[in-house]
Amino acid sequence: MKLFIHPYRLQFKYPFAIAHGIRTFTDAVFIAIENEGVWGYGEATLPPYLNDTVQSTQQFLTSCTISQIKFYFDQLEQLSTIDLPGKKFENMPAKAALNMALWDLKGKLDNKKVAAYFTPESPVSPVYCTYTLGVSNQQETALKLKDAVDFKLIKLKLDGTNDQERILHFRKFSDQPFAVDANQAWQELDHAKAMHDFLITQNCFLIEQPFPKNEHQLAAAFKQYSTLPVMADEAFQTIDDLEKIADSYDGINIKLMKCGGISNAYAIIEKAKSLQLQLLIGCMSESACGCAAAAALQSHASFTDLDGPWLINNNPFVGYGLLNGEIVTQGPSGLGISTDLFQP
Repeated sequence: MKLFIHPYRLQFKYPFAIAHGIRTFTDAVFIAIENEGVWGYGEATLPPYLNDTVQSTQQFLTSCTISQIKFYFDQLEQLSTIDLPGKKFENMPAKAALNMALWDLKGKLDNKKVAAYFTPESPVSPVYCTYTLGVSNQQETALKLKDAVDFKLIKLKLDGTNDQERILHFRKFSDQPFAVDANQAWQELDHAKAMHDFLITQNCFLIEQPFPKNEHQLAAAFKQYSTLPVMADEAFQTIDDLEKIADSYDGINIKLMKCGGISNAYAIIEKAKSLQLQLLIGCMSESACGCAAAAALQSHASFTDLDGPWLINNNPFVGYGLLNGEIVTQGPSGLGISTDLFQP
């Protein structure tokens, strides 16, 4: 078994603006684990609001010995938490990359799709994927929607300024149902209530992270008012946060980069279901590798936000796509994606 590491920079098609700021790229580290000619792929994506960097991710990955990785691989189906060097809840993107690469490898060796290991007895269907528009003016909205023609649902990023105007701009070009993600930009309950009532008239179906992540009482009061599902993103990071936010939100946005991979995400799914929380599976604007890994769990979710490959112009993986608004992968086993990134 061999580990290969490849730093990479994902370039956005359009500048990606949210309440926290604007960026044109996202650093990433791709890995491959090769075992007797079979390759498993993983991705650590590192947006600037995470503490992780390319350097820290590479340092963690190189600190893992092949014997440790082999042991983890042999125990993969029994493990729900990362059992690798490092502190708990640190280096989560690196741990996610290792976990998804090993699941990809296992699926290929078993001639089985990774999703098949996690499919529930009564899977949710259909599970539509949203296409995300960063904070945009009217002209930018019209341009970006040309890339969203195959999507049934849209997600609009808001920043707390001119939010209603931005939504009305969107409505000039599309009648699709949409979610909104304020990324913590709303500050007052009365403002949130007014936005909620406006969103109802515009056929919005979900509100994500309206308030700052530590404002649990404010979120709880809004949850009681809202007839739309209110989902936690920044307020929810790991499995230890679930009980803390369960009374304040209707559901959670699970991202592999936050929780450390497919295994940890599945453990979160099981606990979240016991708390009757709704599930959205999202991404950090990842390539098709990270998004395919997250999509292996989509049969448990109400929606996915795994549109990363459509938002960038240098996705190095193939085999990931959309069919009737749902994510599909073309490969017969593993994560269903492939790349020549590691070819000599």
